[in-house]
Amino acid sequence: MSLRPPVRERLLPLMDDLLREFSGLHRLSGCDDAQRAAQHMVSVLQDHGLDARLMQCPLYLSDPLAGRLRLPEFPQWQCDAKTRSFSAHCPQGVEAQGYHDDGACQPRTDLEWQRWAQDVKGKIVIAGQGFEDYVQRLCAAGAAGLIHIWGAAETALHEETVGPVWGTPEPDDFLRYPRLPVISVNHQDGQRLLAQCQQHPLMTLEIATELNFHVAECGMPVVEIPGHSPEFVLLSSHYDSWHEGVTDNATGNALCLAMAIHIHQQPQTLLRGLRIIWWPGHSNARYGGSAWYADNYRQQLKQHCVAHINVDSPGCKDAVNVVLNVSGAESQTFLNAAVKAVTGEPAQRITPLGKGGDQSFWGCALPLHFAFREVPLEKNSQSPGSGGGWWWHTQDDTYDKVDLNILWRDTQIHAHWLEGLLTQPALPLDPLAYLNGLQQSLAELAATISPEFDLFTVAEKLQQLQPVLSELTTNWQADPQTWQRQLKQAIAGLHRLRYSSVDDFHYDLSYRGGAFPGFQELAARREDTSPEMWLMMATRFRRQRDRALALLDSVEAICRS
Repeated sequence: MSLRPPVRERLLPLMDDLLREFSGLHRLSGCDDAQRAAQHMVSVLQDHGLDARLMQCPLYLSDPLAGRLRLPEFPQWQCDAKTRSFSAHCPQGVEAQGYHDDGACQPRTDLEWQRWAQDVKGKIVIAGQGFEDYVQRLCAAGAAGLIHIWGAAETALHEETVGPVWGTPEPDDFLRYPRLPVISVNHQDGQRLLAQCQQHPLMTLEIATELNFHVAECGMPVVEIPGHSPEFVLLSSHYDSWHEGVTDNATGNALCLAMAIHIHQQPQTLLRGLRIIWWPGHSNARYGGSAWYADNYRQQLKQHCVAHINVDSPGCKDAVNVVLNVSGAESQTFLNAAVKAVTGEPAQRITPLGKGGDQSFWGCALPLHFAFREVPLEKNSQSPGSGGGWWWHTQDDTYDKVDLNILWRDTQIHAHWLEGLLTQPALPLDPLAYLNGLQQSLAELAATISPEFDLFTVAEKLQQLQPVLSELTTNWQADPQTWQRQLKQAIAGLHRLRYSSVDDFHYDLSYRGGAFPGFQELAARREDTSPEMWLMMATRFRRQRDRALALLDSVEAICRS
């Protein structure tokens, strides 16, 4: 069973209408414009005959309002600054001596971090990074604040977050939010500040931040197109944005809208259903919307959802190269077939998913998770989104940053993927390639950590899994209808090992990614580590090793059952 291809003349004008509508809305979750945007999408879908609804979810939000940097001894010195979502609210300001952490972007040993903590205590730190884990260390060290200097040349100031908690916090999580003010300045102003500090080493700095922390009911547009079976594919995009956010992520919203209308117009009965959700809370609630949905619909997802495709920042100007971020269990032949059908070439690269993109579903037993990305021929910014464009997370992310031809290319690629997922009985899985990738990643990780943290038993268990997973795969290839559910469960167990370090009902912190995150922080040598930290690391190792072995025992049992 095949679907008709999407028709540009029918769908692209609808997509463009949405882009123009959203280009006049500042869609930060919890504000009136965001609610207008959510209702607008529901209305458009309903006008086209779809059964769309607007759900509401409560989210804990942190809206950055203002950031300020002053040099009290040099009142004529000025620069623009922004604060970060989930920075401490400190409108009265903090004054302290500055400290330039010129090694902030370099790895440090535990003993080096301890010496660093003594240096930054009571200081306003100036650094070339502002990631959440770094801010957590600053808090623990008693630093007075952070000034993050953006590393690329653009003068625009980027919005971001320093919240380490994925989704809505539990009471214990709440204690992790930063207790110090964080601001960012552009590269040029950062260099001026460093020059001033070099001339006046004992100079006092003052930074101030204003944020609005609040709980709000946020709209979540949902549309479901039923299939012949209860299985469904989840297609998602966040509709909240910093400022107008046309490429991050109105373009993704438009693509999902087009796919809803396109699939709904097909006369054939779909084998699987399509569920499309537009998330709130991606930006100022740290993936709050998707985490809320996982918390409230876990059993539906676990029993019936077969894939999650996240759509973020398609259709960006100059973003001519296609890049795919995947869980690893997907068939690369399937992924590239869609790209080649539209562009004539395979994706420039296919890489494992990083930490982000509303990946709130590792505990929901979904076997397929992947996302389309795009990059320019030559990247000149540190921007991880908006197709690598310098305007990412700035007030310059406006309609003129869209390329409608590229957006239509991206829409066609997604249509190809959805056709396969919605109409073909066998899911595009490649379990043995995934297992091989896990073994390679574990070997690479083992080379970076102390020999005392011996991963041999985990590696041996992965190796022992090879024949039973191979047999299950062979059975599935011969009879997908009988064996696919079992294979999905096995892959879901491997995902838990590869992408999380906690149980199915909690979320890792937002900043520790990479393969086997439960082992990632063990990359240290004993001689570079304090006795206290080594004891804590050894404890973590034993618990994560036993968790890994238990997960692999479970996967093996699934394969044999």
